[in-house]
Amino acid sequence: MFILNRRTFMELTVGTAVTALAGPVSSFAAGHASADVFTADPFGGLVDSTVVAGEEKLLLIDAQFTVPNAERLADVLAATGKELETVFITHYHPDHHLGLPVIKQRFPDARVVAHASIQPSLAGAAEAMRAGSAGAFPEGMIADSVIIPEALEGDHLMLEGERFDIVGPMHGDTDVLTPVHLPQLDTLVAADLVYHDTHVWTAENTTPDRIAKWRESLTALEGLGAGTVIPGHRTETTVNDASGFAFMRTYLDHWEAALAETGSADELKASMIERVGALPGEFFLDRGVAAAKG
Repeated sequence: MFILNRRTFMELTVGTAVTALAGPVSSFAAGHASADVFTADPFGGLVDSTVVAGEEKLLLIDAQFTVPNAERLADVLAATGKELETVFITHYHPDHHLGLPVIKQRFPDARVVAHASIQPSLAGAAEAMRAGSAGAFPEGMIADSVIIPEALEGDHLMLEGERFDIVGPMHGDTDVLTPVHLPQLDTLVAADLVYHDTHVWTAENTTPDRIAKWRESLTALEGLGAGTVIPGHRTETTVNDASGFAFMRTYLDHWEAALAETGSADELKASMIERVGALPGEFFLDRGVAAAKG
């Protein structure tokens, strides 16, 4: 059992026509030796989807945002020749689940689930998030329907007899996130508790108490000791390791200090760019600034 990365993907698809992957496939093209995942292009929010491969079946954690990225992810899944058994959605933010209709169309037998703590939020908000996203993107970029995950019974996922524990729920860039620990693979799928080398969605963390809760979650996750840490968002070349925790703590330190020291939205954004540099994902920063300073 392994997490699909460029090396294992190429081994699985020797002799298979993969012309559908002519577009960029993000981290699959980066050639890291560590356990990499499918990372969206910047237009898709640089969101990660993790593919865990067993002997015959696959587990997918998070399902992308835009149709083009979900289609490329589906191509990667199909090229393995394995059965997609389960799709797990880590939280209710739309960039992690609006690609589900594409995945389900290609893999209609796959079961789509979410932890019971977030399933009601997904059920209640998915269509509104889809409609809002469709209005902000060019035609065809956002699916024209939504898939509502089933509420998962229990606190773990299974693949071919292996158990993967769901951690939390925990507070991160939103109130309820459900990371997944895969100790057999020395891997933590941190979801949006961890961003790495990008701006961070801080719109729901504009007060010291909420930022402190995020820091507490980071401490708990780091205590699991996973060698591979897959963030919710990253760049194509970011290495998936525990350095993501240090990145997050530094970013949150800068965010909290900038909130306290600036008076206007323009000042806050300028302060953050001065502190952290020209990172991708500026949309995340803009939304945080708007939430904090109007």
